[in-house]
Amino acid sequence: MNQIIAWIKSIQFLIGLQSTDDSISDIKEILIPIRNGRLRADTYTPKKHSLGTIVTINGLAPLGNRDPRFIIVNKSLCKLGYTVVSPFYDEICDYKISLRNIDDIKDSILFISGRKDLAPNGKVSIFAPSFSGSLSLIAASDTEIANKINSICTIGAYANVSDIIGNLFANQELDEYGRMILLLNFLPISIGKNDSLFKAIRLAVLDNYFKNKDNLLQPHYEKMKKVDRDFFERLKNDPEFRMQHWDIVVKKGGKNRILLTALSVMTYIDSLKLPILLIHGATDDVVPASESSMLYEQLKKRGVDTKLCITTLISHGDTGFTLKTLLEVPRLIASFSYFFVKAYERPF
Repeated sequence: MNQIIAWIKSIQFLIGLQSTDDSISDIKEILIPIRNGRLRADTYTPKKHSLGTIVTINGLAPLGNRDPRFIIVNKSLCKLGYTVVSPFYDEICDYKISLRNIDDIKDSILFISGRKDLAPNGKVSIFAPSFSGSLSLIAASDTEIANKINSICTIGAYANVSDIIGNLFANQELDEYGRMILLLNFLPISIGKNDSLFKAIRLAVLDNYFKNKDNLLQPHYEKMKKVDRDFFERLKNDPEFRMQHWDIVVKKGGKNRILLTALSVMTYIDSLKLPILLIHGATDDVVPASESSMLYEQLKKRGVDTKLCITTLISHGDTGFTLKTLLEVPRLIASFSYFFVKAYERPF
């Protein structure tokens, strides 16, 4: 694919992202066997010969690959001429952060790349926002997986998970949705089991995601013991209180410390060799843009083919771009053209 065509594809992609059509009438659902069971996956097939295969990996959202914003991304990529496979990652969609997330991504890449009808050349490219972007980079540090990948595009990825958690806990102005998900996963290390409290946290996350008019949290909150309600309010509103518990998590070490290390991209930076596009919102209120900048500098230092785009056009891990600042659009077009060239596998 020459550069002019790649730019045209990028422009078409950005225009496609402005669509409000999130219907899924043209997709086909398949099942992907993984070591822990099976994943449902939506496949989007272009009308003409495929230019390549892109696997899209959803972020921490209950609707996953069926999130309306993600459907629009998938349809936009397909309209460019790419075959798109978008699995529903059960654990990720259930807000569970664990090493299984990485295994599920690896297993799905191996399966999709091994299907001639989905990936005739035996390779795929990856498009992944937020937390899943970092998990995809970690998965790609495995040589067997990397050999099945042409390129990766991440949006809002992190370098060090410990830094992100500490930052979200300490800064009250940052995104509550992301903070509550992290509390859901890591607070049990500090306080142990408390079904009522963790149900409240989960319902708060769901209310935030769905923007519910009928508040899911409130009926449960009213039934909670006062001590649990007070604890919940302090978690929501008291950064110092949250940091006390984060310090306990960090100091406990052992398996918890190993997990934090294993979920950090910087742990695997020396093993990343394939082309990587890092896109990040300049005002990201979950993962600061400095995280992608750090990854970029470290990858460049190691001679990896990589490109960085920090832009005000998007927020955290966003896939619903708005073309607000025309001066920044050319940089975003150039960035996506880099990815589309790398993902390209067929001549026009």
